[in-house]
Amino acid sequence: MRQAIEGLVREMLTPYLERIETLSHELEDLRRRNRSLIRLGQVAAIHENGYLIKVKHGDLTTPFIRWFASSAGETRDYRCPSIGEQTLVLNYGAGDNGSQTVALTGLFSDNFPSPSGDPNEILRVYPDGSRINYHAQNHVLTVDIKGDVHINVDKSAHIVAGDVATVDAKSIALNGGSPCVTTAHICHFTGNPHGDGSSTVTAGK
Repeated sequence: MRQAIEGLVREMLTPYLERIETLSHELEDLRRRNRSLIRLGQVAAIHENGYLIKVKHGDLTTPFIRWFASSAGETRDYRCPSIGEQTLVLNYGAGDNGSQTVALTGLFSDNFPSPSGDPNEILRVYPDGSRINYHAQNHVLTVDIKGDVHINVDKSAHIVAGDVATVDAKSIALNGGSPCVTTAHICHFTGNPHGDGSSTVTAGK
């Protein structure tokens, strides 16, 4: 009699036990997916097209995925992440193969620490050491470029300085014209320096 009752109970409970086991597997799968939703990693590779990267997080590496840019509409910015740059991997599809993940870059790390600790500075440092720095408290913009600078303007260009404008270079060429004469030049007729010079514009000889 007891065995019959136990058999009947097992038969009645079997669907519930199977359902509990299924729910347990589903719950574990959800936990695993949740753990992979946001992962901290480092850029491991850059695609040859220049706009996809692989990110290594733990023992895993994503396929080539996109990264966040500050602007990606009609106004667009481009700055390819660096190998070793720290990034957050956002798995918005909660999948296993990484095909529905994107990388959120721009996290300082031991590989690439912050270039400044001054909250008044707005600073960009380039790989060759060039820097563009605006200090909000001092109201000073400093541009330090290690190479050449090219500025092309399709129409007019206006530069207005409220105080002194200083240009200091080994040579200055304006429109490919002839050299300018200043009061530092010697007059061929008198043998003396030119006496009539501008009171607002000065230039070296």
